[in-house]
Amino acid sequence: MQESMENWIDRFGETPIPVLGHTINKLEKLCNEDLPIQDLVELVETDPGLTVQLIRTCSTSSHGRLKAEVTSVQQALMMLGVERLKKLPETLPTVEKTLHGTAQQHLLKTFSTANHASRQSMVWAKLRRDMMPDEVTAATLLHFIGEMMISTYAPDLIKKIYKMRKEDHIASEEAQYIVLGFTFDQLSIEIADRWHLPSLVIEALHAENARHPRSYSIMLAVQLARHATFDWYSEKMHKLYEEAAEWLDEPMSVLIKETHQLAVTVAHDTKFYNVTPAAALLLMGPTATDSQENKEFSTASIDKHTGICLIPQLYVMKDVVNKLKNLPEDTKTLHEIIKLTIQGLHDGAGLNRVVFAIYDKTQNALNAYSIVGADNNPIFGQFHINMDQKNLFYFMSRKIQAVWINDTNREEYAPLIPEELTKLIQTNSFFSMSVVLNKSLYGLFYADRHTTDCRLDKRTYNYFKAICMQSIQTIQRMPTLQQ
Repeated sequence: MQESMENWIDRFGETPIPVLGHTINKLEKLCNEDLPIQDLVELVETDPGLTVQLIRTCSTSSHGRLKAEVTSVQQALMMLGVERLKKLPETLPTVEKTLHGTAQQHLLKTFSTANHASRQSMVWAKLRRDMMPDEVTAATLLHFIGEMMISTYAPDLIKKIYKMRKEDHIASEEAQYIVLGFTFDQLSIEIADRWHLPSLVIEALHAENARHPRSYSIMLAVQLARHATFDWYSEKMHKLYEEAAEWLDEPMSVLIKETHQLAVTVAHDTKFYNVTPAAALLLMGPTATDSQENKEFSTASIDKHTGICLIPQLYVMKDVVNKLKNLPEDTKTLHEIIKLTIQGLHDGAGLNRVVFAIYDKTQNALNAYSIVGADNNPIFGQFHINMDQKNLFYFMSRKIQAVWINDTNREEYAPLIPEELTKLIQTNSFFSMSVVLNKSLYGLFYADRHTTDCRLDKRTYNYFKAICMQSIQTIQRMPTLQQ
């Protein structure tokens, strides 16, 4: 039986993530020398475990008193002071002494991926002239806290997830959900909230925040680093390169070359992890100098996921509907309603990707408010429907109504589906239901099964409509539409 996230977090307690013995040894030497603080910062940032512990310690001590976020390693070190920093090694468990075998290997692999992602996000932050790139670096490292904790406490479960991802070609987020009952990112959000970690960490863990530049940078870097541990030449990696090149206004060939060079540099700088770095896989495919026209990304390595058809869980749906009906007035906020609704659609109805998009009058567009099942994909996180044109969703905005795009009506509806949305969702069958309050468009529910391997059916469509309708009725009863 799967444990709840709450049980996992309670089990973690106050125990810190193990740190690297290599870092502790160097830290003891550097603290006894009169060196610039930046040297200490660079050392700490190579150790995700120590980064987490430093920011966690300072965030906990400042919470409720100074009420100022500790957002970077440099800020944490300055708050801690050299004398307290010298004593820190005595209080922290090390990876080498406390973990063995599978647990040690998986935590070090997670460290390696986190470090690669943080270095990439820092480079991009500087290219974007971010005023505080160190904050982006720290937030990227902290993005991985959920995976770090499961690696430490349940390495066998991590092993199952990796096997499903690598051998069975199951999307990472779905594999996590099947094995754990939740995803790494969902766990990271709960931990970050409990430990009072920087708001940028939590923001970047929600796919719908891809519209924010700093969060988008972190999401891209995290996805790139994670995909690089499996295949540098997959279709997904190709799309990430395209997005990053466009975003940074760089030629794609230049961005690919720089990304590969950075991966090699990171691997060289972190040999002490003693795990195979992502850069090692660069030798297993086309080189960065190959032209795009010459099939730079091998068709044999296209990252196609096996469709995992989530089984509807009626008890979850009933529980969600009951909670929506009986939400106490003091907790009846849009956030709580949508959180419950998405749980009912994803966990209950068994829909892989679920979105609630809220209507923005200023933009005359529907923008993602909450997303689940998108594997923290920064591309899908930019879910957006322009309402200026008379498309399908424009006609749905007049009253509450649902639609199921499928084989029987696709030809009829195809001209009404925005081309941008079709490119974004990469699937030709989905459910949608408009949320109209007082004859005005308020939002939209969207859901699909991500791949063609898992087909939508009439029973699930009925579940979708029932849950969404109850959600809309609950929103209608809100005293004020709080977000």
